[in-house]
Order: sequence, then C-alpha cells, then structure tokens
Amino acid sequence: MLDAQDPDARLIARYEQTRVTPPIPLGTRGKLGGDAWEVIGYVVRRTVGDEVFTWCEYLLHNPTLGFRWLVEYHGHWTLAKAAPGVPTIRGRRATSLGETYAHFSTATAEVAAVAGELPWQARVGERAVVEDWIRPPKILSSERTAEETTWSSGEYVDGATVWTAFGLPGAPPERRGVGATQPSPYAGRGAGVGQLMLGFIAAAVLVHLVFLMAAQQRLVLDVSGEYRPGSAESPAVVSEPFDVTGRTSNLRVDVSTTVANNWVYFNLSLVNDVTGVARSFGREVGFYSGRDSDGYWSEGSNWDRVYLPSVESGTYVLVVEPEGPPQHIGWRVQLTRDVPRPLWLWLALGLLVVPPLLFWFRKLAFEQRRWRESDHSSSGSSGGDD
Repeated sequence: MLDAQDPDARLIARYEQTRVTPPIPLGTRGKLGGDAWEVIGYVVRRTVGDEVFTWCEYLLHNPTLGFRWLVEYHGHWTLAKAAPGVPTIRGRRATSLGETYAHFSTATAEVAAVAGELPWQARVGERAVVEDWIRPPKILSSERTAEETTWSSGEYVDGATVWTAFGLPGAPPERRGVGATQPSPYAGRGAGVGQLMLGFIAAAVLVHLVFLMAAQQRLVLDVSGEYRPGSAESPAVVSEPFDVTGRTSNLRVDVSTTVANNWVYFNLSLVNDVTGVARSFGREVGFYSGRDSDGYWSEGSNWDRVYLPSVESGTYVLVVEPEGPPQHIGWRVQLTRDVPRPLWLWLALGLLVVPPLLFWFRKLAFEQRRWRESDHSSSGSSGGDD
C-alpha cells in the first residue's frame, strides 16, 4: 500500500474482486457427526481447463479433534479429514485400510477466493493437482504441489443434515445430478431383490405343480377320419356323444394329420348335446419340406394344438369338417379335459423378472449419472461395488 500511487483505489478494487460471502457464516458453530465444530475458514476452488468446475470448502475446527473440511459441490456435501497413511495405487484402483477405491478424476485446481482463517498461507490463484478416488459414500483425495502431496479421506453428508447441524435458516443448496460419493439408493439391495424374485418364482412353480397334480388331464374323445377330395361322401364327421365332467375347465384339442407338402383346413364345432349350443372354431395345418443346395429344409407342422377355455361339464358331440387341396389326407382329433397350461407359468415367470430388470436398469442409470463428470464417463457404473 505504501508503494501504490493511489492506495485507496487499489485496495477497494482488489477487495471487490475477491470478496466472498460463505453461505455458512464464519464463526458458526454446530454439531456434526456427534462432535462440535466451528466454521473458521472458507475457500472457493475451481478447475483449470476447457471445462471448469467450481466448489467450496469450509474449514471446521474443534480444539480436541483438530481440523475437518466440509466440501460442497452442486448441493452435495463431504466431510473430510487427513487420511491415515498413504494409500496404495495400482492403475485405476487405490487401497486404504483394506478398502478399494476407484479413480474418479484428476484435475488442476486453483484457489478462486479465500475468507477466514486457514492453516496455511492461501493465495488466490494458488494451484495444485487434485485426484479423487471414490467408494460411495467414501472418498480419497490427494493434493499435489511441487513441495508436497497430502491425502484426505471423507464421507458423504446430506445437505439437510449440515443445515440442521449448524442451525441455518432456509434450505441447503439444491442437489444437482448425482454426487461423486452420493450413496446409491440401490446399493446393497440387489441381493434382496434377487432373493425375493427367486421366492416368487418358487411359489409360481409350486402353484403350477399343485394345479398339475389336481388336474384331470383325461382324454374324453379320440376320433379319426380321412379327407378324400372328389368323394361322393361328405367329409364331415360327427362323433359319438361324450361326457365332459368336473369343474368348468379347458379342453385341449390336438389335431394330427398325414399332410405333406400341402395344407388342410378343419372346421370344428363343439356342440352341447342337451342345449344345442355350439362353439365353432377353425384350424389350419400345413407342412412343407424338401432339399436344396443348402440341404434339407422344412416349414410348418403336420399337427396343431389349441385350448378351449371354460368348457362346462355336460354331454357333447364334435363335428369335424376338413377341406383342402386335391390330396388324400388322414387326420385324428383328440380332446383332453382339464389340462394345466405351461403358458401361464411362463407368463408369471416373465412378469416376475420385470421388477429385477427395472431395478438393475435404474441402478445402472444412477451410476452412469454419477460418473458423467468423471474422467471415465464412458465406464458407466464401473465404480459400483455391488
């Protein structure tokens, strides 16, 4: 100031450039993590490069416990202290106290603003290489200058917890995105979701087996005939009356033929012999095969199967009327009462797999958002550990 030609103007200009107002005022006292702390310092830091990230660090002090750093970035908070020892680094992994951390980012950071009391002579523009290694909700960080390298370890703290601890008015800064150490709401729940899915699958299989053992699965009709095109006789066949007993259930209709390289269509009617009410339906059977330069090939099948649902007990007749090309074809129709369908079991199993898949996709999306601002954004959930 003594050397400045206009000391008042120089002082005011410099003060206006570097003045900061910490959201948590200096001198504020609170209880965080079960211990009492006082905010004595505040530093704003930012990365140097094409993409700039800015965060703030509060220095907390306890006469017995010493110093802690409370770091805030985009509404995400971390409480850090000096690390016990130097971690072991192998590639993109760091090990400390038996725990492995994944490399998150390396950047050159500079001090943008300073307020309060710090344990070193901080200057605006002071730079250091900062590396972060994460194991959510924990973090290892190193700061490297030409003179020394220091390590710190921290753990994620919820913003609402910080605000309550220091008795601050209003609400903490709104969280943006997923923090580097933000605990995943899906962490540790994968095993439970898997066990729950396996339990429901076992229950579905058990229910199917119970229905399988309780079902009649009784053959109630076996009728056969021949389709002779050009014959004077009608191709239609009417079966003898047959009884369908038991509770209202399904009928499985199996149609088998001798068709080859052709097709045949069946008009079928299940007629109640007492009420005259008919249930009509049609089935087409076609089978083709041959050989070409690629070898043997086949298409279709010479048999067909269909289920008639909710057939009441009673006496019925079956009308079978085949029609098709000019080819002699033999056919056979069998009706089986009360047959459990594996389709329902497969549908149940498919539905039971959906919740775990949704859980996995949401967990993966969460981790991808976490790693979006890292040096390994393309690695997605590479930092996940469950």
